[in-house]
Amino acid sequence: MAVSQLIAQDNASGFWRPFGCVEDLDIDFETKDRPALVTMLLASCGVPREADFWWSQTVSTRIVALVRLLAVTDSIDQLKLLARCRQPLCAEQFELDLPMAMLQNSVPDGQPVEIVLNSGRRISLRRPNGRDLHKWNTLKLETRSAAVDVMLKSLAVEGQATCDDEPVLAKALSELDPLVAFTVSCVCPVCSLDNDVRIDLEEIVLARLKKTQRALLDEIHTLASQYGWTEAQVLAIPSHRRAHYASMIQDGR
Repeated sequence: MAVSQLIAQDNASGFWRPFGCVEDLDIDFETKDRPALVTMLLASCGVPREADFWWSQTVSTRIVALVRLLAVTDSIDQLKLLARCRQPLCAEQFELDLPMAMLQNSVPDGQPVEIVLNSGRRISLRRPNGRDLHKWNTLKLETRSAAVDVMLKSLAVEGQATCDDEPVLAKALSELDPLVAFTVSCVCPVCSLDNDVRIDLEEIVLARLKKTQRALLDEIHTLASQYGWTEAQVLAIPSHRRAHYASMIQDGR
């Protein structure tokens, strides 16, 4: 089964488990290695539960899978986001509702992308995957041009490109693979001007799952301190019952 089919069927088939088991308490959200963190989450909560599989998936596939994990965990079908108007004279904050289905349908196939450069040259690039992100993250290159050069050499399937070609390549890739540099076009409800809001979906999902983990740790501490239960015993209790026990403790009962 193709990974796109896997993601499309996850709700109906139960391929994703909600984040919040005992083993999820060991996940370190403070790590600087974001690709490794994403891989760990997907391999822990998704199917297949194999890190190698998720390392090999394209960035877009990993992003949608991560969003689906949040959807299953929080039982939501859309992301509620806060954006800020990019017009300097306004700069007001407003809410956006992002349907999960729209993100899911934005995953392109895994075929290389062919791009025609300004000079008429053609270059074929494969889409970056988790291993690419991990490798680039660990290289610690000193300049942007050095980083771009390494990325282009890593992704080139046919043809050659230089740092001077970056603007054309970035524009083409953002159009053909929109989730990698995800942007939402919207109208500011305050000043009515058009906005292109850049959204880091990975950062948003990771922040919310980190918040979930912190809430679980607080809940475990409260119940363990009162009843002497272990982490596993606390999390084995359904969440609505845990909330009731915590409420009684807060009420002094």
